[in-house]
Amino acid sequence: MKRIYSTLLSLSLLTASQFVLANVNTEQAENFYKRTCATCHGKSAEKSALGQSRIINTLNSEEIYTALSDRKSGKIQGAGNMVKSRLSEEEIKMLSEFVPILKK
Repeated sequence: MKRIYSTLLSLSLLTASQFVLANVNTEQAENFYKRTCATCHGKSAEKSALGQSRIINTLNSEEIYTALSDRKSGKIQGAGNMVKSRLSEEEIKMLSEFVPILKK
């Protein structure tokens, strides 16, 4: 019982992005981010892409997922839509779980 409590306490200390990220290959996500996103959004997602987007490392996983999905579908228009239109569902999920950890 003490061991279970200790494990639950440890899990409760994790942030949401750390917990979700356990399901993501961080090396793969990092490489994909660098190839696909970093040119416009910055190495640590610290830039406003083309001076028009929000700084994405300030967003949580759900906000990133929604933004990428909405841009892919054309619901949100912008300069980055062409890139986002090529993202698979798996890539959107991977990025939405990875980007929030870049603000550290």
